[in-house]
Amino acid sequence: MHTNEYASALERVAIADERAAGRIFMRGRDRAALLHRLSTNDIQRLKPGEGALTVLTTPIGRIIDLLTVHALDDALLVVTSPDQGPPVFRHLRQNIFFNDQVTLEPAGRTHAQIAVYGPQAARMLTELTGAEIRLPLHGITPATLAGVSLLIARRKPIGGDSFTLYIPSDGYDAVQAALLAAGAATLDAATLDVLRVERGYGAFGRELSQEYIPLETGLLDAVSFTKGCYVGQEIIARMESRGRLAKRLCGLQLSQPIMAPAKLQVDGKDAGDLTSAVISPRFGPIALAYVRTAYAEPGTLVGIEGSTATGRVVELPFTR
Repeated sequence: MHTNEYASALERVAIADERAAGRIFMRGRDRAALLHRLSTNDIQRLKPGEGALTVLTTPIGRIIDLLTVHALDDALLVVTSPDQGPPVFRHLRQNIFFNDQVTLEPAGRTHAQIAVYGPQAARMLTELTGAEIRLPLHGITPATLAGVSLLIARRKPIGGDSFTLYIPSDGYDAVQAALLAAGAATLDAATLDVLRVERGYGAFGRELSQEYIPLETGLLDAVSFTKGCYVGQEIIARMESRGRLAKRLCGLQLSQPIMAPAKLQVDGKDAGDLTSAVISPRFGPIALAYVRTAYAEPGTLVGIEGSTATGRVVELPFTR
């Protein structure tokens, strides 16, 4: 991890290459209806320029992937977790009925993606585009940067205002160069992982998998409880109405650094699963873990199987 990059994300501006994420354009009259019935959020309410998080779920409410969805004038732009573009594309295609007017356009190669993090990100983008960037969360707008026509969307924050740039692939180098010339630092994967864990954001294959349901992951902003039927809705609605989650995603303040994944224990009993662990410059050794509800009260001490380390449960995100 690089402390200069870490400080830039929290105090200035830092960028991250997100070309590994999947990008899919959904077109046709029934594009919103298709995604609406396959995922947890109310996609049909989105107007052009708006966006939302939504979760593709299995019939028993388990997480297939967390998607970011942006409504454009003539399409939905669907953004997947890293390396999940092809499987999500297949899942969507398999669920198009014979009378659905929907076409899917893979855009992983035609468009690139850069994340822009930090409290000065909005100011930098305003200076580089000549347009003030005022967007609601997941809102999206066209802009021009370094002579390249692109899309700018607001995203959940790391260290302050954060944005995603969706860029035609042949313009990626010019846009990246302009951001670096304006003073942005480049985040490596390890530094970004520390920032992610501090905020309590799940990563695919660790916190986001078919082991868990969206409510356990705390993805309430990605779930509508009023939209009606979708795949997995019955299980999720039942768990929400009864308020009975078997486990939930929490932070752990660790007594010493450890490797993830690991099992949690309390008095020899299974207390959950530690899924991500990092060493934070601000908070020391910390982790994300699915803690069984009986042990999820902040302040509870849990053991880590096969280690002398302990973890104290804390609410997310981590704060001083």
